[in-house]
This record gives sequence, structure tokens and C-alpha cells, in this order.
Amino acid sequence: MSAWEKRVRTLTLHAVEQNMALGARYFRFEVLGLERAADPSSMRIHAAVDVLEEVGTHGRCVIVLPDESRVALYAVHPEEGAPEVVWYERTELLETRT
Repeated sequence: MSAWEKRVRTLTLHAVEQNMALGARYFRFEVLGLERAADPSSMRIHAAVDVLEEVGTHGRCVIVLPDESRVALYAVHPEEGAPEVVWYERTELLETRT
């Protein structure tokens, strides 16, 4: 298991801060439903505490690695309370907007 996978699966404040410092971006789950031309920056979560709050409230978030080649969907299943991480290999890159 890679260091990215370990930090994404743990989803602690320290791990999220470390991932963000390395360039990973976190988004609300709803970013997946945006139209292609829509700006995803409105769904971006900028602070590690806010990432944990989003997961605590809604049970999921999307994580984009710095090179944008992989995207992770982090979700907590309400019935079991167990987290699951699903990795997707990207065939197209997200447009970077600041």
C-alpha cells in the first residue's frame, strides 16, 4: 500500500494536512455531478478541519492527487460505520483554477 493510500484511508487531521501540503485537493462529493464546463473550485474544501467536518456530516469526499492521475472517493457507510476508499484512474485531467 502506497503512502498516499495509507494517509487517505486513515483520514486523520494530520494525514489530511500532510496530503494538502503535498498538493492533494479535497472536494465535496457533489463535484462529481458537475457539468464538464462547470468550475469545480466552488466545491473545493481548503482546510483539513473542513474535510473532516464534511466527512462527519455527509460521510464522503473526493480526493484528487497532485498529478491528477488518480482520484479517490472516500465514503463512510452509515450501516457499518466503516470507511471505504475507491480509487479511480483518470483519463482526463481536471482544469486547475485558483
